[in-house]
Amino acid sequence: MEDKINNSGIKELTVGQAIDYLNSLIKPQEVLVRGEIGEKISTYPYGSYFDLLDKKEEAVLHCLVWRPVLETSNIELKKGKEVLILGHPEIYKRTGGIKLIAENISVVGEGELKKAFEALKKKLKEEGFFAPEAKRQITRFPERIGLITSRYGRGALPDFQKHLAACGIKVYFYDVRVEGLVAIKEISSAILWFNRNMPDLDAIALIRGGGSYESLQPFNSEEVAKSIFSSKIPVICGVGHEKDETIADYVADIRASTPTDAAKILSRGWELALASIYDLEKNITSLNKKLIKEFKLRMAELGANLLRRMEGAVKERREENMQKLKELVESSRDWLRRIKENLHQQEKVLAPSNPKLKLKQGYTLTLNSKGKIIKEPKVLRTGEMIKTKFYKGQIISEVKQKNGRKI
Repeated sequence: MEDKINNSGIKELTVGQAIDYLNSLIKPQEVLVRGEIGEKISTYPYGSYFDLLDKKEEAVLHCLVWRPVLETSNIELKKGKEVLILGHPEIYKRTGGIKLIAENISVVGEGELKKAFEALKKKLKEEGFFAPEAKRQITRFPERIGLITSRYGRGALPDFQKHLAACGIKVYFYDVRVEGLVAIKEISSAILWFNRNMPDLDAIALIRGGGSYESLQPFNSEEVAKSIFSSKIPVICGVGHEKDETIADYVADIRASTPTDAAKILSRGWELALASIYDLEKNITSLNKKLIKEFKLRMAELGANLLRRMEGAVKERREENMQKLKELVESSRDWLRRIKENLHQQEKVLAPSNPKLKLKQGYTLTLNSKGKIIKEPKVLRTGEMIKTKFYKGQIISEVKQKNGRKI
Protein backbone atom coordinates (compact mmCIF):
# COMPACT_ATOMS: atom_id res chain seq x y z
CA MET A 1 0.00 0.00 0.00
CA GLU A 2 1.34 3.40 -0.94
CA ASP A 3 1.85 5.97 1.79
CA LYS A 4 -0.60 8.80 1.45
CA ILE A 5 0.36 12.30 2.51
CA ASN A 6 -2.45 14.82 3.05
CA ASN A 7 -2.25 18.56 2.70
CA SER A 8 -0.92 18.97 6.24
CA GLY A 9 2.10 16.83 5.40
CA ILE A 10 1.10 14.07 7.87
CA LYS A 11 1.24 10.50 6.60
CA GLU A 12 -2.07 8.66 6.59
CA LEU A 13 -2.15 5.29 8.38
CA THR A 14 -4.58 2.42 8.51
CA VAL A 15 -6.07 1.59 11.90
CA GLY A 16 -3.73 -1.38 12.24
CA GLN A 17 -0.73 0.73 11.29
CA ALA A 18 -1.73 3.39 13.75
CA ILE A 19 -2.02 0.84 16.58
CA ASP A 20 1.37 -0.64 15.68
CA TYR A 21 2.88 2.83 15.71
CA LEU A 22 1.29 3.73 19.04
CA ASN A 23 2.42 0.41 20.56
CA SER A 24 5.99 1.11 19.44
CA LEU A 25 5.81 4.29 21.52
CA ILE A 26 4.12 2.99 24.68
CA LYS A 27 5.43 -0.58 24.97
CA PRO A 28 8.95 0.42 26.09
CA GLN A 29 7.40 2.50 28.90
CA GLU A 30 7.49 0.23 31.95
CA VAL A 31 5.15 1.29 34.74
CA LEU A 32 4.70 0.19 38.33
CA VAL A 33 1.04 0.26 39.31
CA ARG A 34 -0.61 -0.38 42.69
CA GLY A 35 -4.29 -1.27 42.79
CA GLU A 36 -7.03 -3.68 43.85
CA ILE A 37 -8.06 -6.69 41.78
CA GLY A 38 -11.61 -6.27 40.52
CA GLU A 39 -14.47 -8.73 40.40
CA LYS A 40 -14.09 -9.69 36.76
CA ILE A 41 -11.34 -12.30 36.35
CA SER A 42 -11.08 -14.43 33.18
CA THR A 43 -8.64 -17.33 33.17
CA TYR A 44 -7.38 -19.18 30.07
CA PRO A 45 -4.63 -21.77 29.48
CA TYR A 46 -2.28 -19.06 28.25
CA GLY A 47 -3.03 -16.46 30.96
CA SER A 48 -5.58 -14.39 32.84
CA TYR A 49 -7.46 -11.12 32.26
CA PHE A 50 -8.52 -8.96 35.18
CA ASP A 51 -9.25 -5.37 36.12
CA LEU A 52 -7.10 -3.30 38.42
CA LEU A 53 -9.16 -0.77 40.36
CA ASP A 54 -8.46 2.55 42.01
CA LYS A 55 -11.56 3.08 44.12
CA LYS A 56 -10.61 6.57 45.25
CA GLU A 57 -10.47 7.92 41.72
CA GLU A 58 -12.93 5.37 40.32
CA ALA A 59 -10.34 4.38 37.71
CA VAL A 60 -10.02 1.01 35.95
CA LEU A 61 -7.02 -0.49 34.12
CA HIS A 62 -7.51 -3.71 32.14
CA CYS A 63 -4.63 -6.16 32.73
CA LEU A 64 -3.26 -9.35 31.19
CA VAL A 65 -0.82 -11.70 32.91
CA TRP A 66 0.67 -14.66 31.05
CA ARG A 67 0.54 -18.00 32.88
CA PRO A 68 4.36 -18.40 33.37
CA VAL A 69 4.51 -14.95 35.00
CA LEU A 70 1.57 -15.74 37.27
CA GLU A 71 3.07 -19.08 38.30
CA THR A 72 6.43 -17.51 39.07
CA SER A 73 4.79 -14.74 41.08
CA ASN A 74 2.99 -17.35 43.24
CA ILE A 75 -0.11 -15.17 43.55
CA GLU A 76 -3.77 -16.17 43.45
CA LEU A 77 -5.84 -13.62 41.56
CA LYS A 78 -8.66 -12.84 43.96
CA LYS A 79 -11.20 -10.04 44.13
CA GLY A 80 -10.25 -7.30 46.54
CA LYS A 81 -6.58 -8.31 46.85
CA GLU A 82 -4.22 -5.36 46.66
CA VAL A 83 -1.29 -5.97 44.31
CA LEU A 84 1.67 -4.20 42.78
CA ILE A 85 2.20 -4.80 39.07
CA LEU A 86 5.27 -4.12 36.95
CA GLY A 87 4.35 -4.08 33.29
CA HIS A 88 4.02 -2.20 30.03
CA PRO A 89 0.95 -0.84 28.23
CA GLU A 90 -0.26 -2.25 24.93
CA ILE A 91 -3.21 -1.53 22.62
CA TYR A 92 -5.18 -4.63 21.57
CA LYS A 93 -6.03 -4.38 17.86
CA ARG A 94 -9.39 -6.19 17.94
CA THR A 95 -10.98 -3.99 20.56
CA GLY A 96 -8.77 -0.91 20.51
CA GLY A 97 -8.57 -1.14 24.27
CA ILE A 98 -5.40 -0.56 26.28
CA LYS A 99 -4.17 -3.32 28.55
CA LEU A 100 -1.34 -3.45 31.08
CA ILE A 101 0.75 -6.54 30.30
CA ALA A 102 2.06 -7.73 33.67
CA GLU A 103 5.71 -8.75 33.80
CA ASN A 104 5.63 -9.29 37.53
CA ILE A 105 2.99 -9.18 40.25
CA SER A 106 3.37 -8.93 43.98
CA VAL A 107 0.95 -8.76 46.87
CA VAL A 108 0.91 -5.65 49.04
CA GLY A 109 1.00 -5.51 52.83
CA GLU A 110 3.29 -7.23 55.30
CA GLY A 111 0.76 -9.90 56.21
CA GLU A 112 0.23 -10.92 52.60
CA LEU A 113 3.96 -10.81 51.91
CA LYS A 114 4.65 -13.13 54.86
CA LYS A 115 2.07 -15.58 53.56
CA ALA A 116 3.65 -15.46 50.09
CA PHE A 117 7.08 -15.92 51.64
CA GLU A 118 6.06 -19.04 53.56
CA ALA A 119 4.25 -20.49 50.56
CA LEU A 120 7.27 -20.02 48.27
CA LYS A 121 9.64 -21.30 50.94
CA LYS A 122 7.60 -24.51 51.28
CA LYS A 123 7.36 -24.96 47.50
CA LEU A 124 11.10 -24.51 46.86
CA LYS A 125 12.07 -26.74 49.76
CA GLU A 126 9.94 -29.55 48.34
CA GLU A 127 11.59 -29.05 44.96
CA GLY A 128 15.08 -29.43 46.49
CA PHE A 129 16.25 -25.83 46.21
CA PHE A 130 17.56 -25.84 49.80
CA ALA A 131 19.12 -29.32 49.77
CA PRO A 132 22.65 -29.44 51.29
CA GLU A 133 23.89 -31.64 48.46
CA ALA A 134 22.96 -28.89 45.98
CA LYS A 135 25.28 -26.39 47.69
CA ARG A 136 28.56 -25.57 45.96
CA GLN A 137 31.79 -24.94 47.81
CA ILE A 138 33.61 -21.63 47.61
CA THR A 139 37.38 -21.94 47.34
CA ARG A 140 39.31 -21.20 50.53
CA PHE A 141 41.31 -18.46 48.82
CA PRO A 142 38.99 -16.60 46.40
CA GLU A 143 40.85 -14.30 44.03
CA ARG A 144 38.08 -13.05 41.69
CA ILE A 145 34.49 -12.40 42.76
CA GLY A 146 31.42 -10.81 41.21
CA LEU A 147 29.54 -8.34 43.43
CA ILE A 148 25.84 -7.64 42.83
CA THR A 149 24.26 -4.73 44.69
CA SER A 150 23.23 -1.11 44.31
CA ARG A 151 25.86 1.55 43.83
CA TYR A 152 23.69 3.87 45.91
CA GLY A 153 23.16 1.62 48.92
CA ARG A 154 23.92 3.56 52.10
CA GLY A 155 25.62 0.75 54.01
CA ALA A 156 25.86 -2.53 52.12
CA LEU A 157 28.51 -1.62 49.54
CA PRO A 158 30.88 0.35 51.83
CA ASP A 159 30.54 -2.23 54.62
CA PHE A 160 31.40 -5.04 52.24
CA GLN A 161 34.39 -3.19 50.79
CA LYS A 162 35.64 -2.19 54.24
CA HIS A 163 35.70 -5.75 55.60
CA LEU A 164 37.02 -7.51 52.50
CA ALA A 165 40.60 -8.60 53.20
CA ALA A 166 43.22 -6.34 51.67
CA CYS A 167 44.96 -9.21 49.93
CA GLY A 168 44.38 -8.40 46.28
CA ILE A 169 40.91 -9.98 45.78
CA LYS A 170 39.66 -8.68 42.42
CA VAL A 171 36.02 -7.49 42.64
CA TYR A 172 33.86 -7.12 39.50
CA PHE A 173 30.90 -4.89 40.35
CA TYR A 174 27.44 -5.16 38.76
CA ASP A 175 25.14 -2.28 39.70
CA VAL A 176 21.45 -3.23 40.16
CA ARG A 177 18.41 -1.96 41.95
CA VAL A 178 17.77 -3.97 45.13
CA GLU A 179 14.21 -2.87 45.90
CA GLY A 180 10.93 -3.15 44.05
CA LEU A 181 9.70 -5.46 41.32
CA VAL A 182 12.12 -3.97 38.78
CA ALA A 183 15.00 -5.30 40.91
CA ILE A 184 13.91 -8.90 40.33
CA LYS A 185 14.74 -8.78 36.64
CA GLU A 186 17.98 -6.82 37.20
CA ILE A 187 19.32 -9.20 39.88
CA SER A 188 18.48 -12.26 37.78
CA SER A 189 20.12 -10.68 34.73
CA ALA A 190 23.27 -9.88 36.75
CA ILE A 191 23.65 -13.49 37.93
CA LEU A 192 23.13 -14.74 34.38
CA TRP A 193 25.65 -12.19 33.00
CA PHE A 194 28.42 -13.33 35.34
CA ASN A 195 27.76 -17.00 34.46
CA ARG A 196 27.89 -16.31 30.74
CA ASN A 197 30.74 -13.82 30.63
CA MET A 198 32.93 -14.64 33.64
CA PRO A 199 32.33 -18.33 34.42
CA ASP A 200 35.76 -18.68 36.07
CA LEU A 201 34.85 -16.40 39.01
CA ASP A 202 35.42 -17.96 42.44
CA ALA A 203 32.12 -16.62 43.81
CA ILE A 204 29.22 -14.21 43.33
CA ALA A 205 28.30 -12.03 46.32
CA LEU A 206 24.66 -10.82 46.39
CA ILE A 207 24.20 -8.17 49.09
CA ARG A 208 21.96 -5.37 50.35
CA GLY A 209 21.06 -3.78 53.68
CA GLY A 210 18.09 -4.62 55.85
CA GLY A 211 14.49 -3.52 55.39
CA SER A 212 10.84 -4.44 55.50
CA TYR A 213 9.22 -7.44 53.82
CA GLU A 214 8.20 -5.16 50.98
CA SER A 215 11.70 -3.71 50.44
CA LEU A 216 13.26 -7.19 50.56
CA GLN A 217 10.68 -8.56 48.14
CA PRO A 218 13.10 -9.08 45.19
CA PHE A 219 15.08 -11.52 47.34
CA ASN A 220 11.88 -13.42 48.14
CA SER A 221 10.96 -13.93 44.49
CA GLU A 222 10.97 -17.27 42.70
CA GLU A 223 12.76 -15.76 39.70
CA VAL A 224 15.79 -14.67 41.77
CA ALA A 225 15.73 -17.99 43.65
CA LYS A 226 15.89 -19.92 40.37
CA SER A 227 18.71 -17.70 39.07
CA ILE A 228 20.78 -18.42 42.18
CA PHE A 229 20.01 -22.14 42.03
CA SER A 230 20.94 -22.32 38.33
CA SER A 231 24.22 -20.45 38.75
CA LYS A 232 27.35 -22.49 37.99
CA ILE A 233 29.32 -20.01 40.08
CA PRO A 234 28.88 -20.41 43.87
CA VAL A 235 26.70 -17.67 45.37
CA ILE A 236 27.07 -16.12 48.82
CA CYS A 237 24.05 -14.10 49.94
CA GLY A 238 24.35 -11.35 52.55
CA VAL A 239 20.99 -9.59 52.63
CA GLY A 240 19.57 -7.50 55.46
CA HIS A 241 20.43 -7.56 59.14
CA GLU A 242 21.12 -10.66 61.24
CA LYS A 243 17.42 -11.14 62.06
CA ASP A 244 16.31 -10.87 58.42
CA GLU A 245 15.74 -13.97 56.33
CA THR A 246 15.01 -14.25 52.64
CA ILE A 247 14.39 -16.99 50.11
CA ALA A 248 17.69 -16.01 48.47
CA ASP A 249 19.48 -16.84 51.75
CA TYR A 250 18.11 -20.38 51.73
CA VAL A 251 18.92 -21.05 48.08
CA ALA A 252 22.42 -19.54 48.14
CA ASP A 253 25.43 -21.81 48.57
CA ILE A 254 26.51 -19.81 51.61
CA ARG A 255 24.27 -17.65 53.77
CA ALA A 256 25.84 -14.59 55.37
CA SER A 257 23.97 -12.67 58.07
CA THR A 258 24.95 -9.25 56.68
CA PRO A 259 27.03 -7.72 53.85
CA THR A 260 29.85 -7.33 56.37
CA ASP A 261 29.61 -11.03 57.25
CA ALA A 262 29.72 -11.94 53.54
CA ALA A 263 33.00 -10.02 53.15
CA LYS A 264 34.45 -11.69 56.25
CA ILE A 265 33.52 -15.18 55.01
CA LEU A 266 35.22 -14.52 51.67
CA SER A 267 38.27 -13.11 53.50
CA ARG A 268 38.55 -15.77 56.21
CA GLY A 269 40.89 -18.12 54.37
CA TRP A 270 43.26 -15.30 53.44
CA GLU A 271 43.28 -13.82 56.95
CA LEU A 272 43.97 -17.21 58.55
CA ALA A 273 46.72 -17.79 56.02
CA LEU A 274 48.26 -14.40 56.78
CA ALA A 275 48.13 -15.15 60.51
CA SER A 276 49.70 -18.56 59.88
CA ILE A 277 52.41 -16.95 57.78
CA TYR A 278 53.10 -14.46 60.59
CA ASP A 279 53.38 -17.29 63.15
CA LEU A 280 55.49 -19.31 60.76
CA GLU A 281 57.73 -16.31 60.19
CA LYS A 282 58.25 -15.94 63.96
CA ASN A 283 58.96 -19.66 64.33
CA ILE A 284 61.37 -19.63 61.41
CA THR A 285 63.18 -16.60 62.88
CA SER A 286 63.49 -18.31 66.26
CA LEU A 287 64.60 -21.56 64.66
CA ASN A 288 67.14 -19.72 62.50
CA LYS A 289 68.64 -18.04 65.56
CA LYS A 290 68.93 -21.40 67.31
CA LEU A 291 70.45 -23.04 64.25
CA ILE A 292 72.91 -20.18 63.78
CA LYS A 293 73.98 -20.43 67.44
CA GLU A 294 74.46 -24.20 67.18
CA PHE A 295 76.26 -23.73 63.86
CA LYS A 296 78.68 -21.22 65.39
CA LEU A 297 79.47 -23.59 68.29
CA ARG A 298 79.97 -26.48 65.91
CA MET A 299 82.17 -24.40 63.63
CA ALA A 300 84.26 -23.30 66.62
CA GLU A 301 84.78 -26.94 67.60
CA LEU A 302 85.59 -27.91 64.04
CA GLY A 303 87.95 -24.95 63.74
CA ALA A 304 89.84 -25.92 66.90
CA ASN A 305 90.14 -29.55 65.77
CA LEU A 306 91.25 -28.46 62.32
CA LEU A 307 93.87 -26.12 63.80
CA ARG A 308 95.30 -28.88 65.95
CA ARG A 309 95.45 -31.23 63.01
CA MET A 310 97.05 -28.58 60.82
CA GLU A 311 99.68 -27.81 63.45
CA GLY A 312 100.47 -31.52 63.77
CA ALA A 313 100.58 -31.93 60.00
CA VAL A 314 102.83 -28.86 59.59
CA LYS A 315 105.22 -30.10 62.26
CA GLU A 316 105.34 -33.54 60.72
CA ARG A 317 105.77 -32.12 57.22
CA ARG A 318 108.49 -29.74 58.46
CA GLU A 319 110.49 -32.63 59.84
CA GLU A 320 109.99 -34.57 56.63
CA ASN A 321 111.04 -31.54 54.55
CA MET A 322 114.15 -30.90 56.69
CA GLN A 323 115.25 -34.52 56.19
CA LYS A 324 114.58 -34.29 52.48
CA LEU A 325 116.48 -30.98 52.30
CA LYS A 326 119.44 -32.48 54.10
CA GLU A 327 119.42 -35.40 51.69
CA LEU A 328 119.13 -32.99 48.75
CA VAL A 329 122.11 -30.92 49.97
CA GLU A 330 124.23 -34.03 50.39
CA SER A 331 123.14 -35.25 46.98
CA SER A 332 123.97 -31.82 45.43
CA ARG A 333 127.43 -31.80 46.97
CA ASP A 334 128.16 -35.25 45.60
CA TRP A 335 126.82 -34.18 42.18
CA LEU A 336 129.04 -31.07 42.12
CA ARG A 337 132.06 -33.11 43.08
CA ARG A 338 131.43 -35.52 40.23
CA ILE A 339 130.96 -32.63 37.76
CA LYS A 340 134.30 -31.07 38.82
CA GLU A 341 136.08 -34.37 38.35
CA ASN A 342 134.47 -34.77 34.94
CA LEU A 343 135.48 -31.27 33.89
CA HIS A 344 139.05 -31.85 35.01
CA GLN A 345 139.20 -34.97 32.88
CA GLN A 346 137.77 -33.10 29.91
CA GLU A 347 140.41 -30.38 30.36
CA LYS A 348 143.15 -32.97 30.09
CA VAL A 349 141.58 -34.40 26.93
CA LEU A 350 141.07 -31.01 25.25
CA ALA A 351 144.38 -29.44 26.34
CA PRO A 352 146.35 -30.66 23.29
CA SER A 353 143.78 -29.03 21.01
CA ASN A 354 144.08 -25.63 22.64
CA PRO A 355 145.04 -23.02 19.94
CA LYS A 356 147.15 -21.14 22.47
CA LEU A 357 149.39 -24.17 22.86
CA LYS A 358 150.02 -24.20 19.12
CA LEU A 359 150.88 -20.51 19.16
CA LYS A 360 153.28 -21.16 22.04
CA GLN A 361 155.02 -23.71 19.85
CA GLY A 362 155.65 -20.99 17.15
CA TYR A 363 152.56 -21.30 15.02
CA THR A 364 150.49 -18.23 14.02
CA LEU A 365 146.87 -17.53 13.03
CA THR A 366 145.99 -15.27 10.08
CA LEU A 367 142.56 -13.65 9.93
CA ASN A 368 140.97 -11.45 7.27
CA SER A 369 139.30 -8.11 7.97
CA LYS A 370 136.11 -9.95 8.95
CA GLY A 371 137.87 -12.07 11.55
CA LYS A 372 137.74 -15.32 9.55
CA ILE A 373 140.80 -17.62 9.66
CA ILE A 374 142.79 -17.69 6.36
CA LYS A 375 143.71 -21.24 5.40
CA GLU A 376 145.14 -20.57 1.87
CA PRO A 377 146.37 -17.45 0.03
CA LYS A 378 144.02 -17.70 -2.92
CA VAL A 379 141.13 -16.27 -0.93
CA LEU A 380 143.05 -13.04 -0.40
CA ARG A 381 142.84 -9.93 -2.54
CA THR A 382 145.44 -7.28 -3.28
CA GLY A 383 145.33 -4.50 -0.74
CA GLU A 384 143.35 -6.55 1.75
CA MET A 385 144.31 -6.01 5.37
CA ILE A 386 145.05 -9.18 7.38
CA LYS A 387 145.79 -9.82 11.05
CA THR A 388 148.46 -12.27 12.21
CA LYS A 389 148.29 -13.56 15.81
CA PHE A 390 151.35 -14.83 17.68
CA TYR A 391 151.55 -16.48 21.08
CA LYS A 392 152.35 -13.07 22.37
CA GLY A 393 150.99 -10.14 20.33
CA GLN A 394 149.75 -9.61 16.77
CA ILE A 395 150.51 -7.63 13.61
CA ILE A 396 148.36 -6.11 10.85
CA SER A 397 149.69 -6.19 7.29
CA GLU A 398 148.57 -5.49 3.72
CA VAL A 399 148.64 -8.20 1.02
CA LYS A 400 151.11 -7.32 -1.77
CA GLN A 401 151.93 -10.75 -3.32
CA LYS A 402 150.56 -14.35 -3.26
CA ASN A 403 152.73 -17.53 -3.83
CA GLY A 404 155.80 -15.36 -4.50
CA ARG A 405 153.90 -13.51 -7.16
CA LYS A 406 152.38 -10.11 -7.19
CA ILE A 407 148.67 -10.33 -7.15
